[in-house]
Amino acid sequence: MHRVLITGCTGFLGRHLAGYLSRDSRYRLFGITDEVVSDIAGMEVRQVDIRDREAVFDVIREWKPDQVFHLAAITNVGYSWTHQLLTYQVNFLGSLHVLEAMADYVPRGRVLAMSSAEIAGLKMEVTPEGPRLSIRSPYALSKAAMEMLGTLFNAGDSLTVVPVRAFNFTGPGQDPQFVAPDFARQVARIEAGKSEPVIRVGNLSSRRDFSDVRDMARYVAAAGFNGENGRLIRLGSGKVFSVRMILDTLLSMSHAKIRVEIDPDKFRPLDIRELDGPCPFLHEELGLKPEYSLERTLADLLEEWRRRIAEESRS
Repeated sequence: MHRVLITGCTGFLGRHLAGYLSRDSRYRLFGITDEVVSDIAGMEVRQVDIRDREAVFDVIREWKPDQVFHLAAITNVGYSWTHQLLTYQVNFLGSLHVLEAMADYVPRGRVLAMSSAEIAGLKMEVTPEGPRLSIRSPYALSKAAMEMLGTLFNAGDSLTVVPVRAFNFTGPGQDPQFVAPDFARQVARIEAGKSEPVIRVGNLSSRRDFSDVRDMARYVAAAGFNGENGRLIRLGSGKVFSVRMILDTLLSMSHAKIRVEIDPDKFRPLDIRELDGPCPFLHEELGLKPEYSLERTLADLLEEWRRRIAEESRS
């Protein structure tokens, strides 16, 4: 039986990936998380702070996973601006601990290193003294450093490190600090009479490749099991949507009359206007395509928030 470890197993993507893999009897699942968790069906879980090197080494020495899906991370770009040290500690040092432990105890193992298309903001600027790096957020910097770290471990002949850059994904279970659930939560609260009929938004002109998290779980699994050592893989739907389109779609699903107001506090210090690009390994070599449309994803997200607001009202 294939032993699979998911770091950040209680996170947004981690839970969906665990659910997807648990349907396959070939895998024995293990997970680590910094949350207090009693149980996840079909998975052995430990509470481990990924910044704790000794704790990470202990579980990998005990479990000896054949495959690691390294998802544990600070993932919100806006949050990374106000929590830079934590972002670097979790995303870089935490990754170092996982890779070091795997190299020591499972040197023939595989590690999918979850990075981000946000690294598109990392550019090389030519100057008279040589190339200069430019990057657009602490989050992107932490992920770029993680990718570079991976090259140290995949340069040898043993540990296989597969770096993947995911475009944006959303869907049921995502924290409202992200744009789509933030909009859905505001709409649901307005419909329930919990908020005034005004939705407050930041930059609506940004354009991103958006996937449903349930599709992203399939993509991550495929990349982890099939990716080649050191080969960079991009994961996305191949379709680009503006933040305004996400807002307009959610508003069209509501029976409430809602006014839109710009909130300067919701703008990032720096932003990337558009993130998209081809995903040849995913779409052409593996033949994987989205199973969820944006409309279905947003409808499911809005229904989730309607249920949650209704439950809050009853409690």
